[in-house]
Amino acid sequence: MNETTAALALLLAVLCIAAFSSRVVAIAASLVAFVCFNLFFLAPVGTFAIARTEDALALFALLAVSLIGSHLSQQARRSAAQAVAAAKDRQEAEIARLSAETKSALVASFSHELKTPLTALTLAADNVAAPGLSDDERREQMAIVHVELDRLKRLFDNVIAMASVESHAMIAELDWVHPIDIVDAARQQLREALHEHPIEVAESTEPRVALLDPRLTTAALAHVLQNAASYSPPGSPISIAVSSDSRGVTWIVRDRGPGLQDGEIERVFDRFYRGAAATQDRFSTGMGLAIARGLLGIQRGTIQAANHRDGGAVFTIGIPAETRTPSDLTREVA
Repeated sequence: MNETTAALALLLAVLCIAAFSSRVVAIAASLVAFVCFNLFFLAPVGTFAIARTEDALALFALLAVSLIGSHLSQQARRSAAQAVAAAKDRQEAEIARLSAETKSALVASFSHELKTPLTALTLAADNVAAPGLSDDERREQMAIVHVELDRLKRLFDNVIAMASVESHAMIAELDWVHPIDIVDAARQQLREALHEHPIEVAESTEPRVALLDPRLTTAALAHVLQNAASYSPPGSPISIAVSSDSRGVTWIVRDRGPGLQDGEIERVFDRFYRGAAATQDRFSTGMGLAIARGLLGIQRGTIQAANHRDGGAVFTIGIPAETRTPSDLTREVA
């Protein structure tokens, strides 16, 4: 190996060491390269003597380039670390800004939505206390009170659910449950909202039980059914198709409303987003589908929106879960 090749090889080794180690190690590597080049490649070989002036210049040039390269490599690493830290700071600041905006939007939406039921409750209470009302009129005003109280409860429940989902305060508690039981539980929660809509339930596969969280799944399905009822004309049916296999369970909910307009499919699960179509539920906060997606995400589940070819919107809920036929589960327990 000639002197030029040796010098380049040693310089490359020093730069590689400088790129992955500290400044002290890089300087030590430069000095070691300096000594090795003099001892093994410059005449007279095997001694520290330098016979020619150009050899001395080459030796010290190697040392200088090694030290400068080490310094530049350290500067580059430090700059890269600073850039990463700055990017992290910007990301944290953006997260804090978005969090503040979300909280502001939540408070604004909550304040706005409280006005309507509170106003209705105040008027109904005043009417009930007014003299001269017949029994039928008083019952009518009390019915208004019950409806508005139910809507207030739903609003508070939605706010609490949204906060729990976003703070990751919920965990899945798995249990064996029949998918149809999830449908029945969700319908039970929405007796008032669904009373004007016939519910068509069909199970398209062999009945199976699934290992999932019945509470979270029921809540998510209830939000989807509430959305279907809000966007469907009175008297129109809501269809629920249930299927399960070895990979998990699927619920498909179809309403007979106007469907989703262009661009809504991507936005319909955003917080506080309300569809462009006029909703039957004037108390809708635009949180239901966002909450449903969050609740399903805790179980690695998904929800997708689409339009049905015969009209109306279709929401498909899928949860990956272990499933068994009831007879298999009975044998395992026994």
